[in-house]
Amino acid sequence: MEFEVREVGGIESCYVSLPLSLIQALQSSYLPPILAVELRSGANLWHVAWSGSLSSSSPSSIEIAKQYAECIGLSDRTVVKVRIVSNLLKATLVTVEPLTEDDWEILELNSELAEEAILKQVFAE
Repeated sequence: MEFEVREVGGIESCYVSLPLSLIQALQSSYLPPILAVELRSGANLWHVAWSGSLSSSSPSSIEIAKQYAECIGLSDRTVVKVRIVSNLLKATLVTVEPLTEDDWEILELNSELAEEAILKQVFAE
C-alpha cells in the first residue's frame, strides 16, 4: 500500500498516525500496543512506530511530527510504501547522546525532564 507522509507541527511524539484505511486492513490480525512500520520510497527506508493514533489530515496520509521527520530525513509529501515489521526483539539498552555542546548543556540542565520524555517515548516498563 502507498501513502503520503504529512509533517504535522505541535506533536511531541516519535509515533506516527496512520490513516483509517490502513488501520482497518491491519485489524484482521493481532495488533500489539506498539507496531513497527517500515516506510520505503525508492532507495530510502525509514522505520517508525505506531501506537494507535489515527491520521486526521487525509484518508491517505501518514502523519509524523515535523521535528521527528526532519531528524530522520523524511520529507513532507513523500509517497511511501508501507510494510508492517513483525518479530522484533525487545530492546534491552537504549543510548541517547547529545549531538552538540549546546545539546549537552541543555541535557545537563534538564536531565530529569529528558529522562521522563525518553522513557515515555520507548514505553519503558
